[in-house]
Parts: sequence; C-alpha cells; structure tokens
Amino acid sequence: MKPAYNPYLSIVIPSYNRADFLDRSLAVHVPMAQRHNVQIFISNNASTDNTQDVVDKWKSTYGLINCLNNNTTVSPDENFEKALKAPDTQYVWLLGDTSQIPEHGIESILNLESREQTYDAIIVNLIKKNQTPSTDYDNPDLLLTELGGIMSCMSCLIYSKTLITSADFSRYIGSYFMQTGVILERAAQADSLIRWEQGISIQSLESKGLLKKSWAHTPKIFEIGVEKWVNFIFSLSPRYQLNSKLLACKSFGKVSGAFSVKGLLSLRARGLLSYSVCRQFKHALKLSIDYPWGIVILISLIPQFFLNATLKMYLLIFRRHSIEHDH
Repeated sequence: MKPAYNPYLSIVIPSYNRADFLDRSLAVHVPMAQRHNVQIFISNNASTDNTQDVVDKWKSTYGLINCLNNNTTVSPDENFEKALKAPDTQYVWLLGDTSQIPEHGIESILNLESREQTYDAIIVNLIKKNQTPSTDYDNPDLLLTELGGIMSCMSCLIYSKTLITSADFSRYIGSYFMQTGVILERAAQADSLIRWEQGISIQSLESKGLLKKSWAHTPKIFEIGVEKWVNFIFSLSPRYQLNSKLLACKSFGKVSGAFSVKGLLSLRARGLLSYSVCRQFKHALKLSIDYPWGIVILISLIPQFFLNATLKMYLLIFRRHSIEHDH
C-alpha cells in the first residue's frame, strides 16, 4: 500500500536513454521528496538502455515513485505533455533529468500554500541568473520581457493542474518550447496570475563521470536556440506587443550566454559557427543579438585553429598566474 501523498505538489521527470543521469537525479531528489511525501513521476520515452532498472531500484526505496512507459518513442513535446497530465496534485514541477532542485526548493514551493493564492504557474530561477525580486505577474508583456529567457528552461516551470487541464498543448507541438508556450498562452488571458520565485534557483546536475549531451552542444544550437526560439516567440498570442516579442527574441541568448560575443567565439572555436551558418540563420540571428551584425560575420571568419591556440595560451597563462599567486 502506497503512503499518502502530498496533494499540493508533484514532480515529473521525462527521460529517454539517460539512465545514468536519471539515477543521479533520483539520488538527489528522492530524499527531498520523502520529507514532504511528494510524488515523483518518471515518463520513460521507450528508452533502450537500463532506465527501467533504475526506476525499479528507486521504486523499492520510495513508494511514491510512479513510472509511465511509452510503448514507442514519441517527440519530447509529447512526452512532456504525458508527464504533466499524470499527477492530480494542485501543482506539477516539470524537471529535466540533468537539472537539480536546490535543497530548500520543494519546501519553499510548499510554503506558498499558506498564501491561499492560486497561481496558474510558478517560475523559479536558473543558476541565479535573474535578479528580479520575487513577485506576482498579471501583465503578460512584463512577464515575457523579464522572464521569457528563464522560461525557456523546462526545469524552471511549475504548472497548476487547472492550466494543464485547459492548455492547448497541440498548438505548440514541434516548437521545442511547448512547455513555455502553454504558460505564456495562459498568461495572455485577462484573469491570469503567474508567480516568480527568484530565490529558488535550478542548478545543473553534476556528478563525476556524467557527461551532458544536449542540442545546446551541437549545431542544433542555431536551429533551436535561434530559429525555433524566434519563430516560437512570434507565434505567441497577438495580445503580446511587438516590442515585447522583439526583446524576448534576445532573451534566450542572454540567459544561455550562447549568442554573446564570448559565446559566439566559443561556438566558432568548437566549429559550430561558420559563415554558411551565419547566412542560413541570418534573419533570426539578427533578432537574437543586441550588437552589430558585422561582429557575428567577423567571428565566423576567424580561423578555428587560431581561436583554439589563443584559448590554450590563455589557459596556460592563467594557470601560471594562479600558481604564482598561491605561492
């Protein structure tokens, strides 16, 4: 017989072929969840590795772990939707299997219950990147311009069951940002209220031997982080002002750091940025930066070997300086 679960909050973790990260995630989050009887739902997207073995191991440790198994692999968006719809609690936290909730995070969200205020969604911080004080948002343009970039991170998003039940998930299937879109769609309605919790900050799940593999470290950074993000922003409700959308186009790059001058130099050094990439994503990339386009072209033409050699020299000098300083 399962123990009684907390009716206020559940955590859902979509996962596909990352049993090592899932195992580490549950090692970190099960003790937090246990303290408050918070359910954890794992949506296994027909993984072909030992994901199911990891789930079974942790289910024997914590009786409030539930596993949703897809018969076939579906798109990430569809897996997110299935995971979000599974719990019946008042709020559902969508957690990536490579992200970590801070030690006080669950307790802080549960403490919001004492406010007796119902929110459509709760947004939390990402690696302390946003210093906007905690507040309630009922202005969609302000929400989009101040928190749009943070909201691109799935693990920063907590949904009310009411929003999940009423959301049109199909509208954003294939956008790569469905999880963000359904909240912004609700925020555009007159009676919405979104909570921002600045002090709860998602961290990267780090562990020796675990190597993250995501589209952000591949050529897809431009397809998804530039083209898909810009297209997604302009697909939002016409209630959002054009200027708000233009500012939000730049927000993904600012939060991730990927399209800053330093970020583009790194992408060029890794061979991910080239002149042909600039031409392919020119229009969306122009909307994603706040400095002259010519700088992007210039970076794309710098010889890759020169950047790598410069980086190695910088690291060598930095290490030497650190050793001299220590002594």
